[in-house]
Amino acid sequence: MADKTGRRRTWLVAGIAIMIAIGLAGCGSSKSDATSDVGKSHSIYPLTVTTNHGDVTIKKKPKRIVALSVANADELISLGAHPVAVAVDPATIKEGFPWMIDDLKGIADSSLITASYDLNVEAIAQAKPDLILAQSYQVKDKAIFDQLNKIAPTVAPNSNASNVDWNKRLLTTAAAIGRTKEAQALITQIGDEFAAIGKDVPDISSKTYQWVRVDPNGYGFGNGSVLELFGLKPASNQDNSQNDPVLSKEKTATLNADVLGVFPPTKDLRTSLDTDSLFQALPAVKHGTVFYADIALADAVNSPAPKALHWLKDRLKPTIEALAH
Repeated sequence: MADKTGRRRTWLVAGIAIMIAIGLAGCGSSKSDATSDVGKSHSIYPLTVTTNHGDVTIKKKPKRIVALSVANADELISLGAHPVAVAVDPATIKEGFPWMIDDLKGIADSSLITASYDLNVEAIAQAKPDLILAQSYQVKDKAIFDQLNKIAPTVAPNSNASNVDWNKRLLTTAAAIGRTKEAQALITQIGDEFAAIGKDVPDISSKTYQWVRVDPNGYGFGNGSVLELFGLKPASNQDNSQNDPVLSKEKTATLNADVLGVFPPTKDLRTSLDTDSLFQALPAVKHGTVFYADIALADAVNSPAPKALHWLKDRLKPTIEALAH
């Protein structure tokens, strides 16, 4: 999952509504111009990026970039750029995004999202952006996209998926700031680091994964494509697009992947798994290749970016290594 807004939207509203209830304490962002070197030369502008709502042209080098998710901010910073504001409640950063604590100081701005977790278009305009970066779920509504795009060029991945794979999202961000080569290098580097862990698992390419959120009455699939970096493949019913309905408890047995990632949003839901006979009978539970995610791990898996991936890699390593036993 991404930030608090992303948790509500990227992983099904019903499941996220039972997550940690944290009030959106106001925190003004730094309104000074970004000091990043976005694009190595002014000559790359104007440039055009294709989005789900058409082509967006960025006429000149952006100096005030607003990131509407922590993942977008992670991408920018990893590519050497610096947003002036990020749509996230500062009170959630330590718990949900520990890899970004230092990076988000002074730029985390809860006013950019409303109490109902919608985008606050007026507050975004007040940040005076010359580029807005969003996740696809945030601008699925063309009316919202058009409102944002009138403020500043608004870029999100060109996809109908609610939650786009991390590498496509990174490349979209990179295209908007003229850093595609740097993004490609990061994708290769991160892929090599994950593959180095998976290479010791015999025939890992035949092993499957599933990644789900626990709901009171079933399981909602999240985007677990990051697990493919280890060499795993999605189970036949794994829905990385997050467009499918919740899997009912009666179908728990279909969570039969070799590696199973589980995010219980509350302590009660986590405890319930220990006494659920259907869940306890799953292959990954029996073989010790199930991992239980807290909110930070869930954010890193479901909406990763380079910094999150570096943090995530070592935390999932024991589960991947257990496949070899």
